[in-house]
Formats: sequence, C-alpha cells, structure tokens
Amino acid sequence: MSTIFTKIINREIPGQFIYEDDKCVVIMDKFPVVEGQSMVISKVEVDYVFDLDDDLYAHMFAVAKKVAEATDKAFGTERTCLVVEGFEVPHVHIKLYPIKTVGEMTSLASLVSKRHEETNEILAKQAAQIKAAL
Repeated sequence: MSTIFTKIINREIPGQFIYEDDKCVVIMDKFPVVEGQSMVISKVEVDYVFDLDDDLYAHMFAVAKKVAEATDKAFGTERTCLVVEGFEVPHVHIKLYPIKTVGEMTSLASLVSKRHEETNEILAKQAAQIKAAL
C-alpha cells in the first residue's frame, strides 16, 4: 500500500514541491510548527532510515543541506534544525525546521506542540521563497 508521501510524489495528492530529482523530493510540510518547514522524502518507500542504501542516505542528507541553506537565506533564520522521522508515516523523511532565534527554542518537543495545518496558498508562497534561494 502506498504511503501518503508516495501519493504526493505521484501527484495523486497535492503538495508544494521545492525540489525533485530521481531519488527524492522536498516538499513543504502541510502541518508545520515553524514558518518554512519542509521535508526531504525518498522516492522509494523505506520505513527505517538505516535501511536506505548508502548512496540514497548520503544523497538525501546532501539535498537536506542544500535546502536548509536556501531556507536560511529565504527566511533569515539563525539555523535550520534537522530531524529524521518515520513514526507517523512509515516512509523515511527528513524534516527541516528553520529556527529564527536559537535561544528562543528550548526543545523540539516545545515546537511540536505548535503544529497546525497550513493553507496551500501560504505553503506555495514559502516554497517559492526557498526555490528562489536555491
């Protein structure tokens, strides 16, 4: 059975794409906790990050770095934090959390409590900002 991410990658469900190549995509997170939050998602459905082959693993982190640098430029963040997920959706994805001021962040848990559903219009605007900085 396809994950929600595979359905987005296949354009069966809408998503705001920032980047795509033959191995992964980067989309805006529909349920962000901070402005500009995005996800690097493998095109193959793999549940556990350490089950990825070495090339895909390295590629995804290289893409995450490139997008994080663009996100920092686009949103004037102090840094972008990275978390590898795989609990809610059994499909490897790296979440990128752009943090405006590091001193204001006490923990990832404090951020997650601010999760909300964002509109497609706002996500499209944010995706365009990041793309312009790539």
